Amino acid sequence: MTEALRPLRPLQAQISGDSSNPRSPQQAGSAPALTPVSIPDPLTRRVICSQCRIRKVRCDGRPDICQNCDRLGFECSFQQAPGKSPGQYFVKLPERRRRMQACIPCHSKKTRCLGELPSCSSCVRRNRVCTYPRTRRNGTSAHGHDVVEGSRVDGKQANTSPGQDIGMVGQAEGSAIDHETTLSLLEDYFQHLYPLPSFAFFHKATVIQRCKDQTMNETLKLSICAITALQLQRTSLCHDLWIQQAEQSILQQIGRASIFHLQALLLVIRYKIESGEFPTAFMLAALAARTALALRLNYERPELSDVAQEVRRRLFWALYLLDDFFCVGLREFELCPEETIHLQLPCDEDYFEMGRFVHTGLLRPGPSEVLTTVGLRGVYLRLTSVRRAVMRFNRRVGLGEELSSTIGGSIRHFEEELRSLQVSLRPADQYSVSNMQSSKWPAQFVMLHMSWHQCHCDLYRLGLDGYSEAAPSPVLAALHPRDRVAMQFKCLEHAESIIRIVSDFSNYEDARECLLERDAAVCAFESARLVMFGSRIQGAVSTLDVAINKAKLSLGLITRFFPHSASTQPLRKDLERLIASYSVRLALQTQETFTEPEQPPSTRLSTKVSQYASSRQRLSVQSLLLQSDFVDDSHEIAGPTPPADTYTHALPDLLQPSAQSPSPHGYGPSSDRTSAAASKPQQWSPAGNGQLPSPGLSLDAGQEDAGLIFNPWMGFTGTEDMSGRTPVLDHEF
Repeated sequence: MTEALRPLRPLQAQISGDSSNPRSPQQAGSAPALTPVSIPDPLTRRVICSQCRIRKVRCDGRPDICQNCDRLGFECSFQQAPGKSPGQYFVKLPERRRRMQACIPCHSKKTRCLGELPSCSSCVRRNRVCTYPRTRRNGTSAHGHDVVEGSRVDGKQANTSPGQDIGMVGQAEGSAIDHETTLSLLEDYFQHLYPLPSFAFFHKATVIQRCKDQTMNETLKLSICAITALQLQRTSLCHDLWIQQAEQSILQQIGRASIFHLQALLLVIRYKIESGEFPTAFMLAALAARTALALRLNYERPELSDVAQEVRRRLFWALYLLDDFFCVGLREFELCPEETIHLQLPCDEDYFEMGRFVHTGLLRPGPSEVLTTVGLRGVYLRLTSVRRAVMRFNRRVGLGEELSSTIGGSIRHFEEELRSLQVSLRPADQYSVSNMQSSKWPAQFVMLHMSWHQCHCDLYRLGLDGYSEAAPSPVLAALHPRDRVAMQFKCLEHAESIIRIVSDFSNYEDARECLLERDAAVCAFESARLVMFGSRIQGAVSTLDVAINKAKLSLGLITRFFPHSASTQPLRKDLERLIASYSVRLALQTQETFTEPEQPPSTRLSTKVSQYASSRQRLSVQSLLLQSDFVDDSHEIAGPTPPADTYTHALPDLLQPSAQSPSPHGYGPSSDRTSAAASKPQQWSPAGNGQLPSPGLSLDAGQEDAGLIFNPWMGFTGTEDMSGRTPVLDHEF
C-alpha cells in the first residue's frame, strides 16, 4: 500500500481544482505520488528546505542543495526542477531510516555497541554470541533466523500444566532451545553444577522426565540452560538471550509466587553474579527472599511427598547460601535470618534420589542428635552458620564492643563448635587424599574442608599482630603473650592446611571435570595472604620463598577453576599483585638492601555512602555488594550538588595524612582508642576508613600492615571511633 504524501503546511494559493471542494480530485482517489508545497521567500524568513522541514532538523539554507540533503543523498527542494515555477516544488517524503540499534548482549549489559553485522566488535572482543532484536518488518533478527513465538501475550495458553508458564511474551530470536540441546545441557547441569552446594535444589529424575515429556516450565528451562552454558563456556549458545527471557518472564509475573519461578530466579541471580551484573543480582536476591517467604519455604510441609519436601528445603538453603555473596556476615543485608528458619537440613544424596525421608536435624544441632544422619551438605550449612558468627564476633572485637575478658571464652566456644562439626563427619568424609578421590562429590568435599580451616583462620588472625584484620592494639595488649603467640601459629597452621588441600585437589586427575564455588577461591586467596605474611614470624613453617611458591598454588587454583568468573577477578588480580610485591621483597632481602616499600598515596574520602555505615559495615574490596557501586544520591533532595572543592575545603584533615592521624586499625603505635577519640573528633584515614582505595591502587606486601588488603568475608578494617553512637547496640550488627 502506497503511503500518502502530506504537504508541509497549507498552500498559500490554490493550485488547481475546485476551491469549494474540500478534497481535490487527486486526494479523492489513491494517494498521489507528489504533493505541491510552497517555498518561502528567502527575503522575508529563514530558508528551510522541504526535506529538512519534514524531518524537523536544522537546515543551513545553502543554495542549490542544503548540507543535510547533500550528506544523506536526499533530493533537496532548493534544486529547481525544469518546468516548475518558482515558489512551488513537488517533493517525495524522505525514506525512513532506522537508527543504529545495539545488540541484545550489549543492551543488557549497558555497554556501547557499534551495531556491526553479523557480530559487533564488543561481542567479538568478549567472545560472546552477538544477536540483534528482530525487526518489526519481517520478524527476524539481524542474523536472519526465524523467530519462534512463545506463549500468547494475553496469558491464555492451551493445555497449561501446573509447571508451565502463563503469560510468556514472544521469545526473541535465539531464545528458543531445541529438545536435544535442552537435554544435553540438563545432563551437564547435573554432572557439573549439581554437586555444588548452591545448585543442588533439583530432583534429577523428575526434572529430566519433565524435559523428555516437554512439560517443563519454560522459564526454568531457559535459566538452567543459560547458567550451564555460561559456566561451561558454551559460547556458541545464546545463553545471554535465554537468561534475559527468563528474567523478563519472572518480572512480568512478579505477583504470582511459584516454586518453579523461584528456582529459575536463583539461577538468574547466579548468572548475574558470574557475568558481573552485581547490582541487578543484589536487587533480585531481595525478590527471591520475598518469594520464598510468600511460599512459606522456611517451614516444613509434612503433608507433601518426601521429594517435594526435600526440594523445598534445598531451595531455601540455596537462598541461605546466597547471603555470603553480599552480606559478608552483616545482619542488615541478610536475606534469611537464622531465627526465621524452621527447616531441617538437606538429607544425604542417596536418600534424596530414592525419594526417602530421613531426619537430619536443624541448623543448630541438638543434644540428642544422631550424628550419622547429617551428610556433607548439612555439615557445610552448619559450618557456614559458624563462619558467619565468627565474622560478627570479629566485627564486635574490631569495634570495641567485645570485652577483653570475654574474648578468650568466645574463642574457646567457637573452637568447640568447629570440633563438633569435624566429629559429626562420617569416616569416609574426613579429609584424606584417598577419601577425596573416592568421594562422590569431590568438589563439595574439598570446599567443606577448605571452609573449615578458613573458619579457624578467621578466628585466630585476631592475634596476628600487624595483619590487616588483627584485633586492635588495646585488645592485643590485654591478651596474654602466650595466648597471642598460640593464636598466630594456629592461624598459620590452618592456612598451610588450606594450601595443602589446594595442592591435592589440583593434582587430582578428575578435578579437571569439576567446578568450584566462589568460596573456594576466597579460601585460597586468604590462605596465600596469611602464609606470605606469616613467613616473617620467627618459627614459621614456610620461609618467604617457600611461602611465595605456595601462594602461587592458590593463584593457580583461582586461575584454573575461575577463568571467566567476574566475581573472582578481583581476588585473582589482587593476589597476582601481592605475589609480585612479596617477590620484590624477597629479591631485596637477597641483595641485603631491603627497605620497606613506600606506602601508596592517600586516596580521597568517598562520599557515596554514610561514614557511619561504612565504619559499621566495613565492606571489603572483594565484596560483591561493594563492587555493585551503589551511590547514595540523597544530597540531590535538597538542591543542586555543591562544587567538588567545597567538600575538600571543609574537611582538609580527611584528605591529608598527618602524624596525628590514627593508624589503619584506628590506633596509633602507642596510643589507645580512648585517647584518640578524646583528643579530637574522629578522623577517617585514607588507609582504613571503611572506604575503597582508588581503583588503580596496586597491592603490595607493605600494605598488609597498613590494612589496605581486605578479607572477602570479614570486610574492611579501619578506624572505628564511634563517637555519637548510642552506648548499647545490637551485638549482631
